Amino acid sequence: MTTSPENGPREDLSRFVQHTMRARGLSYRRLALRSIDPDSGERVSFQWLDKLATGGQSKSPDPWQLRALAAGLDVPPEVVKGLAARQWLDFEVAQVAMGPGDWALYVQLRGLPEEDKETLRVLVSEFVRRQEQHTPHTRTGEAPA
Repeated sequence: MTTSPENGPREDLSRFVQHTMRARGLSYRRLALRSIDPDSGERVSFQWLDKLATGGQSKSPDPWQLRALAAGLDVPPEVVKGLAARQWLDFEVAQVAMGPGDWALYVQLRGLPEEDKETLRVLVSEFVRRQEQHTPHTRTGEAPA
């Protein structure tokens, strides 16, 4: 888990899990029953959830655990992954709208000045735009622009 000089240990995902469980009236056992990785079928234990939510999880969860947790909380996996990146890596996941329903997600250091964040947004937008010009769209069968 990372720390912030001004705030102590980061607990972004831990706090989100606590808040979401409270808001939905979920116990650790009930959440564990719902938390199944859609890719592997693996399930997280209620002990692991308790450790995560109370800040006792010192290492970053495995990708399958994050997918399972997202399924259990009924939130997009990107939300859980972004919060984990903030908690353990001191990174922020940012996004740029690319079109209807399309987003480019990228990681940036926490605490960047707004001017630098805007520079990154512009760079990512331009990079994705150029990639789309050179890559056929296989999802919908669209031709490149």
